[in-house]
Amino acid sequence: MFALRRKLLGSCSGPAQGSAAMSTTGECQMRRSTRTILAAAAAAMLLGGLAPAAHAAPTPQDEPQLLLVHGHGRPDEGTNCNGTGGTWADALNYFEGAGGLDRDRMTTVAYYEGNAAGGPNEGNCDVTVSEATADTKIQDIAKDLANYVHDTYTSKGRSVNIAAHSMGGLVTRVALLGTAEGWDGFPSSMKVDNVATAGTPHQGVVEERDDDTAQWDQMEPGSDFLKALHGEGRELGDEWTDGTDWTVIGSDADDVVSYDSAIDKGNATDQKFGYVDNGSAIGHSGLRTISGPPHDYNLNYWNSSGQHHTTNGWAPLKTLFKAATEDGDGLP
Repeated sequence: MFALRRKLLGSCSGPAQGSAAMSTTGECQMRRSTRTILAAAAAAMLLGGLAPAAHAAPTPQDEPQLLLVHGHGRPDEGTNCNGTGGTWADALNYFEGAGGLDRDRMTTVAYYEGNAAGGPNEGNCDVTVSEATADTKIQDIAKDLANYVHDTYTSKGRSVNIAAHSMGGLVTRVALLGTAEGWDGFPSSMKVDNVATAGTPHQGVVEERDDDTAQWDQMEPGSDFLKALHGEGRELGDEWTDGTDWTVIGSDADDVVSYDSAIDKGNATDQKFGYVDNGSAIGHSGLRTISGPPHDYNLNYWNSSGQHHTTNGWAPLKTLFKAATEDGDGLP
């Protein structure tokens, strides 16, 4: 299997080695001593530089941090996650207001060079885990995300939940897959309780676009990346996904990522949500921005008991929030 993976993917190391394709809460049960608390506080101060915004402050051990991972964009510009009109502005407001999740328990994650020091969107996301350029492959961004999750949370006994939009879902998927398979440069483990992907091209994009990024090329149907992603034992629902509750969300009005691709049709996940016959209301960005009306959507959904349909379905942001923060079959 390892030899086959190497043949399909090439090296799983970073771009400097020329990789061409695809290169995981417990509750404290003893009272800590004053000395231990002081030591932990000192360590937190030393590590503070890893999280440029106060929003990424530590949370209690029994409360997973929710990471929000954005989708494809222009690497030189980066992404505005938090500001007015930003990628996650509506979601942050809804998750905090209607969802009751404190803002310091949510971390928006960037990975483009435009979010790094000196970039046009420096500081507009809570953390920047990579400095991807137009030539950076998805698997290399995924490696950086995986190491961030391991170093910041998993290695400290903490877990995370992940809500991802568009390409961010592929970055998340490959981060967990590469970790599970022990790819070069990936961490030993990731503790991820829930993953919810919205409008993610699990089977490729449908929009035809003249795009100058390696990432977009990888998302085009028939790419070596997608072929390898769907290799034997690598589908969602296969053994490598054990320990994480997976939900995929799509819309038939999405003209960037088709309904079938977003819900990874033909492959098993713990839950699937598919918005159908809602006109043009729920497009690609609508899956991460629409919060109301809260119960007014035609929605197909799948869980352990099979396929269902409702005409009183959740708004997309309610679906994304519940899928990313709750285990099991709590469907509408």
